[in-house]
Amino acid sequence: MFLNKTRLLILYLTVNLPLIMVTTASVQPSNDHKIKHKNSTKEISSLIVVDVQNCFINGNLALIDSSAKQDGADVVPIINHLLQTVSFDVIIYTHDWHPTDHISFYQNLNKRRQYLLGDQNKNYSLFDTVTYKGPLVQTEQVLWPLHCIQDTNGAKLHKDLIVESKSNVFHVRKGLNSDVDSYSAFWDNNKQQKTDLDSILRRWNVTHVYVTGLATDYCVAATALDAIDLSYTTYLVEDACRGVSLETIDKKKQEMKQRGITFVQSSQVKALVDGAICNRIYLILMSFSIAVSFLLK
Repeated sequence: MFLNKTRLLILYLTVNLPLIMVTTASVQPSNDHKIKHKNSTKEISSLIVVDVQNCFINGNLALIDSSAKQDGADVVPIINHLLQTVSFDVIIYTHDWHPTDHISFYQNLNKRRQYLLGDQNKNYSLFDTVTYKGPLVQTEQVLWPLHCIQDTNGAKLHKDLIVESKSNVFHVRKGLNSDVDSYSAFWDNNKQQKTDLDSILRRWNVTHVYVTGLATDYCVAATALDAIDLSYTTYLVEDACRGVSLETIDKKKQEMKQRGITFVQSSQVKALVDGAICNRIYLILMSFSIAVSFLLK
């Protein structure tokens, strides 16, 4: 009889062990970049911290000076608390990282007038929107002040933001191409070139992303919208974001909600992520409990 039970146990494990391993194994990077994460049997979470850089907090493009009067520094303790209390599988920090001749800078307008659509002699002001017809592709562009120039203090992450060096922590730089802006951490604004963010998340089998940072109506929204388009279950951590304009914040929030992005508060994130981890543990305990019962009967 014991031999029969042993055979049944072996048969049970042969059938179920692959599922147990997939569902409960510790998260490790995969070499298969073509993983269909929507079909994954477990939730793998990533925190995406968007552009919490000095320029947007106390520099040339500080949010506190914009029409919404929201202080970018307010997100730092909220994000830090998430980093300290939630067991994210992958952590991403994104950086605006512009060359000095970047297309987004108002100061470079005169050097690019030959590409302006319409009256090339028209006077424009900071924060106006123009349309460039080149040199790469036709693109609408807000004329921002100088910000987040590569290797400057303004491009650094805020000094109080927790940034650890671990194997599951990654930094993604965007806006490196002089001739196209990049609000999203996944793509440039014209969807001509991807960053390495999607490949990092896929390598780690990430299924769920929690987006935080600056600014809600620009880089945060663009990142979240691209994430949902790429089939990640996407959460916007609302109180861990700050924006530029109340009008555009509201517009982008409506768009995100319509596209299926879930809005949560930072106080809800731990339960969401830990719930997924508990499900993994529950499955493995149940599986082995059933297996052991074969021997004890």
